[in-house]
Amino acid sequence: MPFASQAAPLRVTVLVTEENAVYRTFAESFAVEAARQNTGLKITQASVLTPETDFVVAVGAKSVAVAVNSRIPILAVLVSKAGFEKALNDVAVQRDKKTISAIYIDQPIKRQLSLITAALPEVKKIGVMFSSVSSDLVNLRKAVVGTKFSLIESQLTLGEALHRQLSWLLDESEVLLVTPDAQIYNPTTLRNILIDSYQHNVPMVGISPSYVRAGALGAVFTTPEQFALQAVSIARHFSQDAHLVAPQYPTQFEVMFNAQVARSMNIRLKENSELVNKINAIESNGGG
Repeated sequence: MPFASQAAPLRVTVLVTEENAVYRTFAESFAVEAARQNTGLKITQASVLTPETDFVVAVGAKSVAVAVNSRIPILAVLVSKAGFEKALNDVAVQRDKKTISAIYIDQPIKRQLSLITAALPEVKKIGVMFSSVSSDLVNLRKAVVGTKFSLIESQLTLGEALHRQLSWLLDESEVLLVTPDAQIYNPTTLRNILIDSYQHNVPMVGISPSYVRAGALGAVFTTPEQFALQAVSIARHFSQDAHLVAPQYPTQFEVMFNAQVARSMNIRLKENSELVNKINAIESNGGG
């Protein structure tokens, strides 16, 4: 295969099909990191795929939807696990699934539990609201088995008042853990959910910095630069042995907290760096 030869560097297309500041930062960081590591990769950023591509880094769900209908090996980034799996199911061409991988934008559920352990050590009852039983919920149920945590669950049924169900859930919970359920958490509902959570003095743990800026207590997330570092490593290994790793969660992460929310709820937080170290220690010990 030509890309396995040292005489022919792997031609990598960073596919960005829509304008987005985070996508742009990732693409720039990918090129910078590849150069810093002296990988020998030949990198092109483009909005369309060309035949002169050996390996594509598809940035975001729309880019992934384009790339999967080619026969080029793909690394999807900045796409949710659910979105990636949907793209695989929608693929129109016959291709080896071993030639498609991803770094999910989602954080592993155990890492979210580790965040709660590190930041809110007294918390045991985690509230979670969902519209239907999903793989995320099933995995969350499995993740709390054998831990100090218990899940307080509330399923929103069609026609039911979100406020009423949420009030019950918050009465029974010590923290509200956001799940990537767009039926529950969306731009229309988020403000009212945050207000209810604040009024019940129950902190919300979100899934991105935008939740924290909106009023959630905190979130664990991965920066575009950290995604780029992981993606370059995967591309570099592929260029050496033509083997693509299995889809995976981000390895590096940061935490973000809303200091004003913490003060209003009388929550004393450690420094972010200390919390990241604590989460890493929990993960190293196999905890969550």
